[in-house]
Amino acid sequence: MLIKILRDVFDIVERIKQIDSGYFICFNLKKNRYEVHNYKQANTFCLVVPYKNLDARTLSFVRKTKRENFKKLIAEIDENNKKIENEALRVIKDKSEWKLKEMFSFANHREGDVSFNDAYSTKWA
Repeated sequence: MLIKILRDVFDIVERIKQIDSGYFICFNLKKNRYEVHNYKQANTFCLVVPYKNLDARTLSFVRKTKRENFKKLIAEIDENNKKIENEALRVIKDKSEWKLKEMFSFANHREGDVSFNDAYSTKWA
């Protein structure tokens, strides 16, 4: 169930209409969150407000997520995903490097041949 918000303490309801005259804010009782809708669209739902309260952050978020900023948002998402991927690869590389050093140290300090079973009984495996 949606409750249309007609006014609020910080006049976010009125100020959001300056961004797009079709915008209106509802509170979703079922999901306990604010949502931005646009009556100019067939499906009025636009976005979920990621904050518990309506404040200036809401206006900034709505401006940032406007359709005109689509390409910029996609580039930002791609850049963030690339950073996450690089960090994950760095962690894998660090763990692999550590395990290889342990294997080398074990094999290098062992007299004679290293058996397959002994190699996998150390702490690194």
